[in-house]
Amino acid sequence: MPQVARHLTLRELERRYKKAKDPVEKTRFQAVYHAAKGLSAREIARITLQTPRWVHATVRRYNLLGPEALRDGRHSNPGAQPKLTPEETLKVLEALEGPPPDGGLWTGPKLQRWVAEHLGKRLSLVTSGARILTPIYRLLQEAGFALRVPRPVHRKAEREAQEAFKKNSAKRWRRPGQRGEG
Repeated sequence: MPQVARHLTLRELERRYKKAKDPVEKTRFQAVYHAAKGLSAREIARITLQTPRWVHATVRRYNLLGPEALRDGRHSNPGAQPKLTPEETLKVLEALEGPPPDGGLWTGPKLQRWVAEHLGKRLSLVTSGARILTPIYRLLQEAGFALRVPRPVHRKAEREAQEAFKKNSAKRWRRPGQRGEG
């Protein structure tokens, strides 16, 4: 285990570890505290339920940047900037109240084209996961649109043959005790 920089005393490391409310920060202070006591990375990994590599990285970060490096930075991360300003979003929602320029129903690609033409911005339709909405589909959802997908129809389907099958199969397949026709 590498030497631990003396940013804080052993007693102060222990106090910070025990007082930490954030679980990420608590685990990081715990690792540095045990490293300062002289435990090996493998022993610390077993205690913190982390890997020895994580222990080395945490101690290295503490040595370079001090106690502030052990805080969980996700709490102060504002996230990505929205693709559209609030004013642009209002324009999009207003456009969605009417029909799309080419008629029919609004779709993701139609809205994507509208945004590119009227606002000069490119918004993605591709999702990275099943539950992650892209900006285009999020706008459609916020406007109250629901996904409408027609049932698939085979290109070689014969409508008349399907109807005839439905009529004839009702005669052949009956529940027990059910009276049938002819």
